[in-house]
Amino acid sequence: MLRCILFWLGLSSSAQAAQLLLIIDDVGNNRALGQQTLALPGPLNLAFLPHTPHARSLASQAFQQGHGILLHAPMANEQGAKLGPGGLYPDMDAATLQQTLRDNLAAIPHVQGVNNHMGSLLTQNTEAMAALMPVIAAAGLYFVDSLTNPNSVALEQAMLAGIPALERDVFLDNDLRPAALQRQFDQAVARARKRGYAVLIGHPYPETLAFLRTALPALPPQQVQLQRIDRFLQQRLWQRFYRPLPPSRYLLQATSGR
Repeated sequence: MLRCILFWLGLSSSAQAAQLLLIIDDVGNNRALGQQTLALPGPLNLAFLPHTPHARSLASQAFQQGHGILLHAPMANEQGAKLGPGGLYPDMDAATLQQTLRDNLAAIPHVQGVNNHMGSLLTQNTEAMAALMPVIAAAGLYFVDSLTNPNSVALEQAMLAGIPALERDVFLDNDLRPAALQRQFDQAVARARKRGYAVLIGHPYPETLAFLRTALPALPPQQVQLQRIDRFLQQRLWQRFYRPLPPSRYLLQATSGR
């Protein structure tokens, strides 16, 4: 039902260009690849891993360049892969989950939204997702479900908490071969043209960045435009039915010098 509502709200008129909401995950560990990501045509949406060596400086630079900023919140996965600092786990109580998320948000300047890093286990956990969403709502942020598990309840819990929310449509670079990258990119563009928008997630891999350096400038701007997610939500999904997305508390703090 929620997916049907999102589909309906996202319909665009023929006079409007389709919106491609491109998220680059896992930014913050590698400065060189981060700089190459920032140099791509934009606006992009960059998802920063918390407490990583270069997240703070790269996020500040990305914001000044007009890109959108997300916290890439590390969430437990079914494979037991390590999450790094700021990990969110199902054995944490609600208070610990919430404080860990607050600490993660505070580590990323100018943050406007949150999406999940991994999370195939935690995003199925209704209690954990319900505990996390009030923190996101209180900060005036949006949420994007990376949809690493088809049984995720994250989008549903975000919507129940009144948070502007989307979910991933296409992963760009599970396969790094050029033909595979082109196929996934074309799928996202086709979905955007059909529905009015699409959420595409990639990573700062050298192969992905090389592909995007060619593919993004080739987008016909009158048909498909890159867009920041916060602006998209304000302009397209919510303004006809709800008050505009409030300014992020973390963005206000960063811009006021506090």
